[in-house]
Amino acid sequence: MDEDSRLWQAFIAEGNITKDVRWYAEVQARWKDDVKNFDQGFLRPALNFALSEKASLWLGYAYADTKAATGHTHEDRWWQQFQYVSKYNDITWLTRSRLEQRHLDSGDSASYRFRQQIRASLPINGRNDLSYLVWDEVFWNVNDTQWAGSNGFNQNRLFTGLMWKYTESSRLEIGYLNQYINGTNGRTDQMNHVLSSFVFIGF
Repeated sequence: MDEDSRLWQAFIAEGNITKDVRWYAEVQARWKDDVKNFDQGFLRPALNFALSEKASLWLGYAYADTKAATGHTHEDRWWQQFQYVSKYNDITWLTRSRLEQRHLDSGDSASYRFRQQIRASLPINGRNDLSYLVWDEVFWNVNDTQWAGSNGFNQNRLFTGLMWKYTESSRLEIGYLNQYINGTNGRTDQMNHVLSSFVFIGF
């Protein structure tokens, strides 16, 4: 298994269009090789539609630029998502189910992938602005492709850190993310140790 230390940074803006429709825009950059070299850049816009106070349906697109050995690859990714938020005592739970349709400029065919995330946040000492944050997300390839891997388990991401709400609608999520990638099609398994930070700005 190969291991690496990495850095992921994302800036996300969110706002209302109508009472039940919101927009979402994300810019993310990732570095690899002990944070020495650029790895990937993402642009990820989306719309989400409130089904109830707790449930929402998302429709989105992502553009990914990935540095490869021979240059850069470019991926177009359409995705759909169902999200549900609930609360038990002081713990806020969120479940997120996402289906992706991935198209690589150098790929032989489209890759379809399912992602399931479960996350929980707990206020620290009853504070409203600072919380412990833990989440886990499993990735599963729905079909076989040479470039994205075989059908089945693709990767797992486990995050543990802090969430700081610096305004009512804006927050920072920062912590350690462990990424394990299943090395199919002759590839070696990969484990990445990631310092991850996400800045959310609400409007």
